[in-house]
Amino acid sequence: MAREGRTVNAITTGWGFDVTQAPTVTNGAYSAGDIVGGLLTFGSVAQYDGQPLVVTGAQVVCKAAVNPALTLILFNADPDSTTKTDNAAYSLAAADAFKLVAAIPLSSFYDHGTPNSWRSEGLNIVVAPTARALYGLLIDGTGVTLTSTGDIQVRLRGVGC
Repeated sequence: MAREGRTVNAITTGWGFDVTQAPTVTNGAYSAGDIVGGLLTFGSVAQYDGQPLVVTGAQVVCKAAVNPALTLILFNADPDSTTKTDNAAYSLAAADAFKLVAAIPLSSFYDHGTPNSWRSEGLNIVVAPTARALYGLLIDGTGVTLTSTGDIQVRLRGVGC
C-alpha cells in the first residue's frame, strides 16, 4: 500500500490507498450467488478510525481462463452477522444492512487468455470506515469453476478526504 500526502495541522491530507487481497478460493465449482474466497479485509485504507475516504476503483485478476459475472460487496465494518464463508451462498443479514456501502459490479472484462481481469473505475464512493479498514465479499453471479486455490486477487483503490 502506498500513501503520500502533506501534513496540515497534524492531519495528513492528499493521501491515497491501493490494497490487494489474495484470498484462498475453492479449487472447483461455485454456484451462482456464492461467495468467492470469504471475507476480504482491505486494511489500513484510512489513517484514522472513522476518517472519510473515496473508493475510486476495484479490480479482480483471475489466473484461470474463465469469465464469470463478479460483484464486490463493500462494507464499512466487518459484517459479523452475515455468512462470509468461501463457496457459501451470499445472503446479507439484517443486522449488517447499515454496514453495506456499495455493491460494485465488475463489468469491464479483459480477456488476456490467462490471467483475465475485471475492473470498475471512476466509482466515487464516499465512505467512513468504523475502523481503518474496509471489508468486502466477492460474489460470483454465474457459477464458475476455478483451477487453483490461488486463482483470485482483489484490488481496491482510492483517496483520503
